[in-house]
Amino acid sequence: MNANAGPSPAARLRRPLFQKVFAVLFAAVVLPLLASGASEAWFGYLDQRHTLDLQLRAEADAAAARIQEFLDGIPSQMNWTVQAPWGEGLDERHRIDMFRLMRQTPAIVDAVLVDGDGRERLRVSRTDPDVEMSEVDHSADPAFLGARAQRLWWGPVTLHRGSEPFMTVAVAGARQSAGVTIAEINLKFIWDVISAIHVGQTGQAFVLDRSRELVAHPDISLVLRGKDNPAAAPLRALQVAAAERGGGLVAGADTEGRAVSAAAKRIEGPDWTALVALPAAEAYQPIRAALWRTALLLLAGVAFAAALAYGLARRMIGPIKALEDGASHIGAGEFGTRIEMRTGDELERLAERFNTMAGQLALSQERSERINRLKRFLSPQIAELVESPGHERLLDSHRAVVTARGARDPSAVADARPRNRIRDRDRHGRGDRRADRLRGSD
Repeated sequence: MNANAGPSPAARLRRPLFQKVFAVLFAAVVLPLLASGASEAWFGYLDQRHTLDLQLRAEADAAAARIQEFLDGIPSQMNWTVQAPWGEGLDERHRIDMFRLMRQTPAIVDAVLVDGDGRERLRVSRTDPDVEMSEVDHSADPAFLGARAQRLWWGPVTLHRGSEPFMTVAVAGARQSAGVTIAEINLKFIWDVISAIHVGQTGQAFVLDRSRELVAHPDISLVLRGKDNPAAAPLRALQVAAAERGGGLVAGADTEGRAVSAAAKRIEGPDWTALVALPAAEAYQPIRAALWRTALLLLAGVAFAAALAYGLARRMIGPIKALEDGASHIGAGEFGTRIEMRTGDELERLAERFNTMAGQLALSQERSERINRLKRFLSPQIAELVESPGHERLLDSHRAVVTARGARDPSAVADARPRNRIRDRDRHGRGDRRADRLRGSD
């Protein structure tokens, strides 16, 4: 075997026809689907994010409005208790105002009336006995000082005996002699408001104060854990991020570690922040559904392209294989081979060209063989002249078999004929040449 011989056609076949057809169909079918799916997912994501921003903002605004309404109702009721100035003793009007306040504001647990000098005149409680004219000094109390300075003071959130969150509110009268009313508010009512807010299927609302402590959450146990609760750290991060974005849509995590999208709204007065969070898995469910649809379409497109490529390649490989086999037979010298093909396209035309070429090669081979036989008896020039086009009559009109003299190989003798047949051939040949000269002279 020749080591320098080039690789066979099968070895040189690096990319089968199926792969090429599949690549073309993949580019024609799958790539447009991929581009369409990617653009749909991207613009769908932008639209969903915008819609989510509007939805969460609206929920946060609604939650903040309900909490703000609840909180604003408390000072408005407390204002009735600081209208009349104080005298030397406790008058009946102040007592009636305090009882009315406790009846109309269930969130107030304790209320204290303090005169303009900071002395306690009346204490009303839902859990303890009422106290009159105790003269307890509240002049250094932050609630008293804050109310005297701002007319309305909101205290920090505290846990009353570690059970429920409370907040202190103080309201001062228009005149210093009207004194200040200090009330302790049970924030469980805010928890009721927060628990009633539902965002989507798994969304939540919660409230943090200005010191980033949890005020209200659907899971009350998170609030009761007090300050520096590590479980509330993700909520604090959401509060900071929302403040930086002006309350707009932010991403973060909730207390369970789930990725969430949240929006916030500031609550005036106590300077709280109401946040509404929706898990990202639910928030972007439409986008994931669109991506799944696109993935299924892509898989269907790939399967369709592969099936179509297989069908086309199979349909083309048959005729090409027939052409390849026919070319192999013709190349091996079997010029009588004919390629039968009825595809009605360029492949059929190519097969006809192969058949025509095979016929021409067969004629050429036959002529070459005749010339080689004649060269054994005639000179090469005469033999080629005899076989050249237009001179076939030289053999057709005078058929004679020449017996080679002195031939050593018996197979070289074509036929043995009487010598007089050779003389007849020469005589007729001279007659033909004479007749040709006469016609030429005419």
